[in-house]
Amino acid sequence: MSINTSTQPLIDQQPTQERPKHARQAQEDLRAQEDLGSSVASSATNSAVPPTDSVDGSPDGDRSVSVWTMLLFIAGCAILVIAAWNLPNLARWGDDYGTVLVFLAFFMVMSIGGRWFWGGVDAIWSAVRGKDQP
Repeated sequence: MSINTSTQPLIDQQPTQERPKHARQAQEDLRAQEDLGSSVASSATNSAVPPTDSVDGSPDGDRSVSVWTMLLFIAGCAILVIAAWNLPNLARWGDDYGTVLVFLAFFMVMSIGGRWFWGGVDAIWSAVRGKDQP
């Protein structure tokens, strides 16, 4: 077992591929904040030019949401609305098919609908904010 005697934190000694995505993002955010302080003086001279993120030079970059993400978002919304609409039927279905089966099926349908809904919300929110999509 070796002891870290350097002044660098342990997270910087790991390769980028082995760290979880959230750890890489946190490190990139910290580096961006450090670079922001050094680039304040240089940005004063270039303030008239908007930042460009894409190859064609448009300032928006890739701020779109994929078709599949939007379809899943719409399907998730529909599933959640239909599930809420059918809440009064759960007791009858429980009597007909069994309480455990109805509970598990309802939980699974709500989980899938919720996952699709929040995946769409995340994609739309990142497109509005202009962040890179995962």
